[in-house]
Amino acid sequence: MKSIAARGAALGAALALFVAACQGPKHPPVWTEIVIASPSENVLWAVASQELQRMGFPLGVGADPQRLSMSSAWKTELAPFRGDGFRQRAEVRFFARDGGQYAIEARVVKEINDDIVRPLDPSYAKWEPAPDDVETAQLLLQRIQARLGAKLEVGEKRSELDKR
Repeated sequence: MKSIAARGAALGAALALFVAACQGPKHPPVWTEIVIASPSENVLWAVASQELQRMGFPLGVGADPQRLSMSSAWKTELAPFRGDGFRQRAEVRFFARDGGQYAIEARVVKEINDDIVRPLDPSYAKWEPAPDDVETAQLLLQRIQARLGAKLEVGEKRSELDKR
């Protein structure tokens, strides 16, 4: 009797672990990071929010300047075939470093529309998690870096030309 109860308890524990593992995230978050110089947090915040909007990410309620993090609303791109439509949400975090340097981490969460009947109707969409869009996160960081770096480089080149 005791061995049957022990086997039942072991089987129950194994089943509980299996269920917990299945409910975990299928696609772990992937953060991309760069370190850049910025005159201030306010300038960095403004540049990052402008680049998010330029890339088509609507600003969401997840923007918190106190915690130096922002999360966009969903950017939706529907397609006429199942699995081709998707939506994305960008998340950006800032960390102050010494000497006017900031580490910026970006992540673009992606979900695929798995609806087969009405894939072009967002009200019927069946969103399924997909791997993070690392390329779009890298592009966002490059655009932020270019906006901050280009202004500083242009100012230096103009001063050299003025000397001639």
